[in-house]
Amino acid sequence: MEIWNSRSLDNNQRFIAAIIAGLISALILGLAYGIIFSIFHIMMSVLYIGIGYGVGQAVRKFGRGVHKRFAVVGALMTLLAIIIGDFTAIAGIPGIFTFLFRPSLWGTLMKSWVIMNFSTNINSLLGLLLKGIGIYVGYQQSVIF
Repeated sequence: MEIWNSRSLDNNQRFIAAIIAGLISALILGLAYGIIFSIFHIMMSVLYIGIGYGVGQAVRKFGRGVHKRFAVVGALMTLLAIIIGDFTAIAGIPGIFTFLFRPSLWGTLMKSWVIMNFSTNINSLLGLLLKGIGIYVGYQQSVIF
């Protein structure tokens, strides 16, 4: 019964638990952000900070790590959540399944994503800044100090 007791897990097992928790939270938070954006059509870039916080807390709670690798997992999972949220915002829920099963459309989705993120207006620049802050928050919140 020790396997169910998370306090008896060694460092590598906690790292695997942190990766799994990060993936699940990234998927849930990314889809939630994408759905909110596709329904209301209002870009709420400040939510990227909340996404980073949520992913970081999930990695911290289930991983309970103090090493840099837990922080890197938090940052990478936050980046994954942001990408999932952006792709869901572009394509919508039905469109995501269409894009997943038709690789010929992946180029179109990537082109739309690049245009959305790297155009030369102030909104794109602020969005990139807030995405970077969200990734940093995910990095900071993933480890126990």
